[in-house]
Amino acid sequence: MSLSFPYVVSHRHLKSIRRQARQRVSVIAGITGIAIGVASLIIAISVMNGYATVVKDRLLGVNAHITVRRAYSEPFLESGDLVDRIRRVDGVTGAARFAQAEGFLLSKTRDGRLRRAGCMARGVTEQGVGGTTVLADRIIEGSLSLGEIEPGVFGAAIGRRLAEKLQAQRGEEIHLSTLPKELLMGGLPPLRRYVLTGIFATGYYEFDANLVLVPLRALQRDMGMGPMVSGIRVKLEDPFAVEEISTALTEEIAADYPGLFTTSWIYEHGNLYVWIRMQTWFSGIALSLIVIVAAFNVISIMTMSVIDRRAEIGILKAMGTTRGQIGRIFSIEGLIIGCAGVLLGNTLAVGLCWIQSRYELIRLRGDVYLIDALPVEMAVTDFAAVSAGALLLCYLFTRLPANDAGAQDPAEAIRAT
Repeated sequence: MSLSFPYVVSHRHLKSIRRQARQRVSVIAGITGIAIGVASLIIAISVMNGYATVVKDRLLGVNAHITVRRAYSEPFLESGDLVDRIRRVDGVTGAARFAQAEGFLLSKTRDGRLRRAGCMARGVTEQGVGGTTVLADRIIEGSLSLGEIEPGVFGAAIGRRLAEKLQAQRGEEIHLSTLPKELLMGGLPPLRRYVLTGIFATGYYEFDANLVLVPLRALQRDMGMGPMVSGIRVKLEDPFAVEEISTALTEEIAADYPGLFTTSWIYEHGNLYVWIRMQTWFSGIALSLIVIVAAFNVISIMTMSVIDRRAEIGILKAMGTTRGQIGRIFSIEGLIIGCAGVLLGNTLAVGLCWIQSRYELIRLRGDVYLIDALPVEMAVTDFAAVSAGALLLCYLFTRLPANDAGAQDPAEAIRAT
């Protein structure tokens, strides 16, 4: 007998199932179960990967990797020497001064109504934004132009969601108030006029719905800070090296600036990233059970096939077919069923993930989930790992009925029919 003999018999066995309604339904159910399990696991992993990537890219693209500041964000005087020293530290790719304050924006709509929204005002320089964030690449309308448009009136850029709240459009005037201390003292904070020059969309709801960028010197004027700043934003070559570089920065500035300390994005948002990674593992373990349960169907399908083909097994063994060849026949049948289920599951997962990434049919509440749509990120390694695991389970679960088939006594098998 040729080496391809088990493959030929397996192929003929599976073709004959089309004429047997009971076995055909069992095989279809087995393939469907494996496909659903594989697709569910791949989709869950792709969603968690997408969420982790979106949060990391969007959060770290706009937020500082490390912030150098005083306690309670008290302003301090920085002449420029500190920024230069920070930039010279290994691993630092950018550093820029900034001022920051909570406040609110007012805008007058075209029908004359006033719209109001709370905001986080951040005073920056155009060079500083380009060196420490990716906001310049996230402008969807206008430009990131923060220069002085007319005496005392500067340009401002706000997030897309904030623009929607205010019903503000590029070129229109907005009014910013950022003096909470005067409110506490019973005074009314002044409203400063700005011109909306750009609207950005980071995809990160917290920034798009709250952040407004204005020139550093304009916010220093509005807050009465003079030349002082709220802190220094630092960008790193490797965002996950914050612990080592924070230590190096502290050693660099401790002697001359004893009141300053460093905080990192991991300290402020790291729990979110860790939670995403933990959810990826937990979801993977939970959904792997679906694949395992589906693979158990292969045992029942193969056991039924062995019982129905006892006479054929006996005849093949009487003709000289070895026990190993008989076992391989049924192992190959199980693997073919598994391959069909895995292929169908991969196709289903790719199709659903592509539809979601292309059309964003599943929307989310940005104020709760931080992003507006369910993200997906497909990875070849995930598809390969899930597919290999499913095929391995199918093969292992097929071995038991395959071994039983190979151990059949030909005389008893033929006599039993």
